[in-house]
Amino acid sequence: DEEKQEYSRKSCPDPIASKMSPELTFGTLTEQMDSLIQDYLKKRDENSCKDYTEKDKFIEMINAKYLVSLAAPGEPVGLLAAQSIGEPSTQMTLNTFHFAGRGDMNVTLGIPRLREILMTASAKLKTPNMEIPFFSNVPNLNKTAEKLRKKMNRVTVADVLEKIDVTCEIVTNPD
Repeated sequence: DEEKQEYSRKSCPDPIASKMSPELTFGTLTEQMDSLIQDYLKKRDENSCKDYTEKDKFIEMINAKYLVSLAAPGEPVGLLAAQSIGEPSTQMTLNTFHFAGRGDMNVTLGIPRLREILMTASAKLKTPNMEIPFFSNVPNLNKTAEKLRKKMNRVTVADVLEKIDVTCEIVTNPD
């Protein structure tokens, strides 16, 4: 019985957002968001954060951005999400009809393409496509284009980004 008590789960405290509304109390963050900020500040280069005022400004800036990104109670977030997906998918479907009847094009378009991008998010897309214009006066154009195609591979921002600095400045105009 004592062993059970030792391993029994204790009740979790209520989240801070249930006690203090983020809309009314500036700086109220979820525990996860606060943990992410603290982890980032620990990992951050010591040279770029010499004094606490810079850290304080950074935290204040994140708090402001977090507050702006929250959905207000009663805001129709489902409707906004549907609009965000609906408009591009409609446009993609309309663009599909431009390629109707063209047997030389093997492309995934419209809703199937959107599903491929959003839902599977696979690293190997079924029909990757890129248009690159070439000057027509290049000798051996087809050979050169094929050579370039073989050299190209997927590059993400994380592959090429070494460091990023973000600067924030608030300017007031006395007019």
